Amino acid sequence: MNQRLPVIQPGPAPIGSTGPPVFAKIAIVGLGLVGGSIALAARRTWPASLVIGVDDNDVLERAMVLHAVDVGADDLVIASEAELVILASDASRNITALRELPDAVPGSALVTDVGAAKRDIITAARSLPPRFTFIAGHPLVTDAGDIVHANPDLFKARLWMLMPQPGAPAASVDQLQRFVSGLGAEPRIIEADEQ
Repeated sequence: MNQRLPVIQPGPAPIGSTGPPVFAKIAIVGLGLVGGSIALAARRTWPASLVIGVDDNDVLERAMVLHAVDVGADDLVIASEAELVILASDASRNITALRELPDAVPGSALVTDVGAAKRDIITAARSLPPRFTFIAGHPLVTDAGDIVHANPDLFKARLWMLMPQPGAPAASVDQLQRFVSGLGAEPRIIEADEQ
């Protein structure tokens, strides 16, 4: 009996697998629907990146079960080596995290947020030491839901507004645009006072 085995054809390469990750270490502060979806999309797109979650322990447990993050803690110090810090919690927690960032992250990092309200976070970001670059962000997606509703395709073909501050390095803006594009979104640069 001559049984033929099926031939497995290679499928398309995973998104982002043809090049190095945009950021090797990504910290996401707040793992709700948007933060959790960013984590899932980043892990899928750049499997070599380390995705760090910062949230309450019960949320982190759910994130670990979903394989949304590699490591996590309820203390921002776990993000100490992050190259990109994404503030994805509610507005007041984002501002608190922004104020704690200089003590928790001793090196340089690109910092962004995903909230709709911008005035307070942009004002708070002005107090960051020069080793940080803050670029406000806002993906145009729903934020109603928690980590269990996270979806790596949430940002697919959706606009993601980026509002660089005056003097933001062009290389940092480009890097964040490439990250957002890698998540499937369409980055758009706007002036901070346009929002």
